Amino acid sequence: MLILSPVDRASEVPDLVEAGAEELYAGYVPPSWSDAFGPVVSCNRRSFDEANVGSFDDLCALVHAAAVRDVPVHVALNASPIPEGMIPPLVTTAAEFARIGVRGVIVSDLALLLSLRDGKFRRLALHASTLFSAFNGMTVAFLRRAGAERVVLARELSTAEVAAMVPPAGETRLETIGFRGRCPNIEGFCTHLHDDPRRTWPCELRYEKGWAGREEAIPPEILAAIERSEGAGRFFSCGLCAVPLLERAGVHALKIVGRGSETVGKVAAIRAVAAMRAYGRDAIPGAGDCAARGKALYRETFGRPCRPEDCYFPEFHPGEAQ
Repeated sequence: MLILSPVDRASEVPDLVEAGAEELYAGYVPPSWSDAFGPVVSCNRRSFDEANVGSFDDLCALVHAAAVRDVPVHVALNASPIPEGMIPPLVTTAAEFARIGVRGVIVSDLALLLSLRDGKFRRLALHASTLFSAFNGMTVAFLRRAGAERVVLARELSTAEVAAMVPPAGETRLETIGFRGRCPNIEGFCTHLHDDPRRTWPCELRYEKGWAGREEAIPPEILAAIERSEGAGRFFSCGLCAVPLLERAGVHALKIVGRGSETVGKVAAIRAVAAMRAYGRDAIPGAGDCAARGKALYRETFGRPCRPEDCYFPEFHPGEAQ
């Protein structure tokens, strides 16, 4: 199972690859999109400058820096939905990606996916974004017919559900997201914009709570659930415990979230995932051993114990409230 890391500039590539990244993915907003929408709406769900490669020349430099280390770069074009008039310019952008050596594009709009499939770009793989909400094998099969060579599975699946989807996927490569960036909502159904320059998304805000129910106050169990949700931290979310099991199941890549974050944070995430993967290869552990090692590694990485609210695979917290 490959480790897929975010990258924002060419200067990061050596550190990320040395830490263990085997694939990289970046954001880039082409001028055709910026001219149409300005800075408000991004074509890749991140509008702040740090999360996007600054220019096409910068993207060329990044791809070259990765290529000399034999590491492929993928680029996110995963806005959804994409206006019909923007499909042709984005197809042209994808052709430019292919020309400079980008190895894949991450797409979440069906019309764009079909248009890119029909473009038949050589050596440019099409990745169906997690926003397609691939919860089952039928969705994977549909996306394969639509042109996807890789499907990024829904973030809400358990390790057993992911493992069950690998055999029927056939040659379609499956990718899971498993470190940082866990969404408290069902992401494919969420319409929140991720455009706050402070990088605090609507699902992370704490809201004033009122009650209009029949009881005099918010029932304790509901209040506790709200507090747990508001206490979750996307930065601290993790799926380390599942790494050996996902690799053993045949998952192609595990994606680390973090476009726009500091290099040191990306490096720490890569090293944590790489350490958990190495543990699984050396020990061939069961689920219980994975949970113990994953939680210990989490504490080493973040300096705090993990919480079920921050876990990508909460089956590793049996009996704890979610």
